[in-house]
Amino acid sequence: MTYSKKHEETLDPENWDTFRVLGHKMLDDMINYLETVGQKQHRLATKEEISAIKKPLSREGVGEEQAYTEFVESMMPSMIAQKSARWWGWVVGGGSPYGMLTSMLTGGLNLPSDDSFSAAYNVNRQALDWVKEMLNYPKDSSGIFVTGGSEANFTGLAVARNTMAEVDMKTAGVQGVPHKMTVYVSEEGHHCLERSVELLGLGKDTLHWIPTDDQYRIRLDLLRESIDTDRRNGFHPFCVIGCAGTVNTGAFDDLNALADIAAKERMWLHVDGAFGSWVKISETHKHLADGLERADSLAVDLHKWMSMPYGLGCTLTRHPREHLKTFVYGEEAAYVKYDLDKPIEELLGTSMFMGLRLCNETLPLKVYLLLRAYGSERFGRVVQQNLDQIKYLEGLIRKDPSFEISAPVSSNIVCFRYKPTGLSADKVDELNRLIFQGSLEKTPGIISDTTIKGRYTLRACNVNHRSKMEDFDWLVAEVKRIGEGLVSRM
Repeated sequence: MTYSKKHEETLDPENWDTFRVLGHKMLDDMINYLETVGQKQHRLATKEEISAIKKPLSREGVGEEQAYTEFVESMMPSMIAQKSARWWGWVVGGGSPYGMLTSMLTGGLNLPSDDSFSAAYNVNRQALDWVKEMLNYPKDSSGIFVTGGSEANFTGLAVARNTMAEVDMKTAGVQGVPHKMTVYVSEEGHHCLERSVELLGLGKDTLHWIPTDDQYRIRLDLLRESIDTDRRNGFHPFCVIGCAGTVNTGAFDDLNALADIAAKERMWLHVDGAFGSWVKISETHKHLADGLERADSLAVDLHKWMSMPYGLGCTLTRHPREHLKTFVYGEEAAYVKYDLDKPIEELLGTSMFMGLRLCNETLPLKVYLLLRAYGSERFGRVVQQNLDQIKYLEGLIRKDPSFEISAPVSSNIVCFRYKPTGLSADKVDELNRLIFQGSLEKTPGIISDTTIKGRYTLRACNVNHRSKMEDFDWLVAEVKRIGEGLVSRM
């Protein structure tokens, strides 16, 4: 085919003025949406909306404006979810209006996070330094911004595996280890840890789940016993995982005690602090994370309790060179040559060699702008507010004899049950399952559910900067209303 200008194609707008009008409308619509979203309640997508989404792929496209119109009509109405002031299910951050704008900036710039030809490299370094400062983690540690807690835990455990292995893991791999490697975590540990050890080739049987005490913290005596037994049986215990805020109850392991055990046993201490690490910036609960700074590696989220845009997490490690050695290519391509003999200070800002992904969105810019805009103390006040609100909710539940607290309230999670008199334990389980189902049908996301020591329980986790005290009065009244209606029919 003979070249001619008419065959040139681009994804830039044909008319920038028309595109500018659409862009301003989209921005105004989103700001209007966020202005009132806290007062709205999440609902599920309708059959009509789902049908409108499921369309054949167009060959030539419908155009930017039509595609946006379909988003507003068929997708946006059911996308309130965790942004409601009355969302306390699971552990889901609500984002913020300014966070939305930072996502617009990173999307517009479309740069890798450590682009050394622009300011992105230094933004990455500075944002990491601020996160370390807020968490009181060593200044000379390395770090990388990732998509969330699952990837952050995977990254930290990958460094632990390679550093503590008895062989060169990059060459021999897990098939070459002389002794089976074992990892330890409390039975309250998050399921993503199991996924990590599986993907790292260790196998889920190498992850030993240690029972907890009456505060849902890992039992140190049973941990020591398990390590000793495994050593005698020819295994290689290499890593202990501490929980800084379990997802079930919000419990914190004794991190200083775990650091002491890890040091004595010549093991790596990894801490899963996905959301709970941020008690460090509270006034009343910061002590729960004492010892966090001693962890060899730490996984945190910023899109949960810090209310930053999804998905945004971070891995930090006190062993920068081992961190780099884990992810630098074994047989490097010529265009990504990396000199590990350089001073470590020169190497720390290049995220392509500190994690799984070679290409990374400009995640650090979002962190930088949000921390710069609001500062550590404002974020700390939000964390403290959430903790105070959970204390208030706990008090409301304890005052009402038809409720019970299912587990100690350590931080920002309350586990509770509606328990009217005269019902057996199994009937109470059944009743609370029905209460949860009823909440899903009418007001999805106000609570979630879990199992504590074999008993079904309701659960409220507060990482919501939009919630007010009166919302928790409503929560208790709503759960009781659903429960009373069910009891009358049981």
